[in-house]
Formats: sequence, structure tokens, C-alpha cells
Amino acid sequence: MSERVDLIKVLLVDDHALFREGVAEIFVAEDDLLVAGEAENGLEAVALAERERPDVVLLDVEMPVMGAEKAIERILRASPSSKVLVLTMYDEPRLVRELLALGAHGYIVKNATREELVAAVRTIHRVEDRVVLSVSRNTADRLEGSEKGKLSTRELEVLLLTARAMSNAQIASNLHISEGTVKRHLTNIYAKLDVSSRADAAKKALTSGLITFRDLSEPDR
Repeated sequence: MSERVDLIKVLLVDDHALFREGVAEIFVAEDDLLVAGEAENGLEAVALAERERPDVVLLDVEMPVMGAEKAIERILRASPSSKVLVLTMYDEPRLVRELLALGAHGYIVKNATREELVAAVRTIHRVEDRVVLSVSRNTADRLEGSEKGKLSTRELEVLLLTARAMSNAQIASNLHISEGTVKRHLTNIYAKLDVSSRADAAKKALTSGLITFRDLSEPDR
């Protein structure tokens, strides 16, 4: 009797049909990977993610109708258990930082090998809180040197509301995002500030000048 294989459902999102077909052929050859659907833009990806609830969404950056930035947040809101793996031709530290901050679990450039791609899908699905990167040495070095301590605009907003003692639900309502997205932003904030709690994050933000006591007392405009 053959051993049961737990299938990893993957949604392919890319506006080039030939590229999607090529990736699908790679996955079909693997016993544990199943292509749950294909989309050519971010809007289609959100609808498919909500319907199919894929384990992994393989997402291109530049697409018509809706790009990766908006798509990532909406996909994760529609299917919170899904993990997003960005597959793109752009090997840029700024883009890596932005998309990981939005909730992507991996970032791979399109010159990666098929073995690297398959391994990345399996890793982000099976290993909790693991971020997978397959980028150039130059990009990796620049990420290592500049990632820590630099918060995105959204992360600063979440940090300020956290310092105002708001709950995750209150922050989500205030910023019109999901609680899951708030938690992901907090995880990134903790890593960048080298802290492990909301109180420590607020304290470090105040002592480092990221936010001021005046910010805490001023109402949102």
C-alpha cells in the first residue's frame, strides 16, 4: 500500500500564459504539488484564492488590473491560511522589503532553478514563520545591511497605534486592514527593532525618536 502524500495546493498568478504553463509543468511532475488554479492578474487571484483556499500563491509583481502590492494584502485577507511566494524578474532590495512587509513569505527571482522553486514552495508551506529568499548576492548583502531598524510607512502607522495601547482589532479597524495583517506588521516591527513585545516596541520607538510623546496624544487627522 503506497504512502499517502499531502498535496500542496498552489495558485499560479502571472500575466504570461506561456510562463504559467511552464511552471505548471514543473509542479505536475512533483507528487506533492497540485496546481489549484491560474490567474493572469491580481483581481482574478483574489477571487480564486477566496474560492480555492490554496496553500501557496505564486505571484508575479507586474500585472494588469491589480499589481502585487494590493494583491498580497487582499489575497491574505480572502484566504488567511495561504502563503504568498513572489516570483519576479526584479532583483531589488527595496521591492523585497516592501513585499515581505505586506505579508509575502518568500521572494524568488525568475532565473532560479526549478529545484529552488519547488523547494521554496515546500518550505514556506511546511515551516512556520520561515521567509525564503532567492536573490543575487548584491541584493542579499544590501538587505542584510539595511533591513533592520527601517520601518515602512504602514509599519510606522501600526507602531504608533500600538504605542497608543490599541488592540490588534482596533488597529485593523483604524487602518482598514485585517487583524492578520496587523500581526504580520508587528512581527516585522519586532524583528527590525530587535524587541519581543508591544511594550518594548513602543519604548524603543520613543527613545529612538521614531515616535514622540506628542504623537501619542494627538488625534488622527
